[in-house]
Amino acid sequence: MKMADLPGSHLLRRLPVSIWGLVVIVALVALFLPGFARIGNITNVLRVGAILALASYGQTIVLISGGIDFSIGSSVALCSVVTALAVQQLPLGLALTAGFASIIGVGAINGLLIAYLKLSPFLVTLGMLLLVHGFAAIVAGGLPVEVPDREGIHTLSGSDLLGVPYPVIIAGLAAGALYLLLERTTLGRSWFLIGSNLAAAAATGIRLRRNIFLAYVLAAVFVGVAGLILTSRVAAGEPNLYPTLPFETMAACAVGGIPLTGGRGSALNAVIGVIVIAVLNNAIVLLNFPAYAQLSLLGIIMVGAVIAQGMPSWTRPSRIRSL
Repeated sequence: MKMADLPGSHLLRRLPVSIWGLVVIVALVALFLPGFARIGNITNVLRVGAILALASYGQTIVLISGGIDFSIGSSVALCSVVTALAVQQLPLGLALTAGFASIIGVGAINGLLIAYLKLSPFLVTLGMLLLVHGFAAIVAGGLPVEVPDREGIHTLSGSDLLGVPYPVIIAGLAAGALYLLLERTTLGRSWFLIGSNLAAAAATGIRLRRNIFLAYVLAAVFVGVAGLILTSRVAAGEPNLYPTLPFETMAACAVGGIPLTGGRGSALNAVIGVIVIAVLNNAIVLLNFPAYAQLSLLGIIMVGAVIAQGMPSWTRPSRIRSL
């Protein structure tokens, strides 16, 4: 009997190649670091990884559509500052809504500048990273803003359902939503064509500007949820909150098998990449390596992913300029 005839072989062929790398990494870490396999540690890895997962879902949408988003880190920082300031005057629910809306606003500005003014995604989102970071620092007065109701705001990130942390449940549901969006909607399928062949997408009558704009807005929805959970976790408005987040999302997407040049990817790819990053970061903590070792590892992963996939054309002018 041939391998192709074995039961379930067609399912194995459909799995991303990166999943085997994940299996190897988890096995090696569990083998050489006995503390890794403890239930408490696994739960903590998943709880922390859920924030990266949600932000990476947003980056996945943008990358598939042929763009990139550097403003994710400053967006979640702005969310924390807006929420912390709003909760001093408004009920917690409305304060969280204000923080979430601030991230949607950043995504909408990115989308407008890239889709309708035909500017480079690299330059626009890099500029927004700096602009939003500076704005958050100005609004916060350069210092962290304390949240009065720390216990209440901690509920989103610190509670669980049947032993499963809320952030993990939310990240799982969001992965399902991303799958449906990418695979079962006309909008999602249009992003693949836009990211892989813009001229062909234009020839089919796809509304390029609208769909690219929606890519950044819907990506901001996932990032917004990540921002709320992160704000809940730190229970403060931090202008410098999670500055490496955009680079970690890009590393997670690349490691999971999503090309940084656009046109391909899936929710499963993003989940695999996030787990790899989360496991390696946890291994560094268990080994008591200094904090900068995590940054070095992230850099190695990013460089390796770029080498493996080929240099992406991040800095080229917006591809919709001539259409």
